[in-house]
Amino acid sequence: MFYDDDVIELVRSSNDIVSVISSYVELKKKGSNFVGLCPFHNERTPSFSVNSDKQLYHCFGCSASGNVFSFIMNILNYNFVESIKFLADRVGMSLPQVVLSPKQAEERELKEKKRLSLIEVYKLAAIFYYKSLNNLDTSHRVITYIRQR
Repeated sequence: MFYDDDVIELVRSSNDIVSVISSYVELKKKGSNFVGLCPFHNERTPSFSVNSDKQLYHCFGCSASGNVFSFIMNILNYNFVESIKFLADRVGMSLPQVVLSPKQAEERELKEKKRLSLIEVYKLAAIFYYKSLNNLDTSHRVITYIRQR
């Protein structure tokens, strides 16, 4: 699905970044920003900063940064469209139904086929490595090599 830039901006502006992030991270006001422990890496002292004026976040420890969409994409492992739907649902906003043109539908189908073929390649590679590691001849050499390291 594709959403118009106006719809994306409306969803973004309807979701205050501090409110969204504070659902996942305990934030404390420090000056004009909010700070907390970064949810993307382990740390003991806060290096995660959220700026409510600019509606952006940044971690000075791992360099994660972005807006409300990228935060949801990273924290929930969503793609962009899923993050738009999630944030729209969060504020009770209904998104318009998108009708794809025949060309857009064809491009989307081609992209999905490529994605599925890539998944098949990953599956075949996983099977190959699994069989290789379970092969007694090669696994003995691999285990010996790992123990020596």
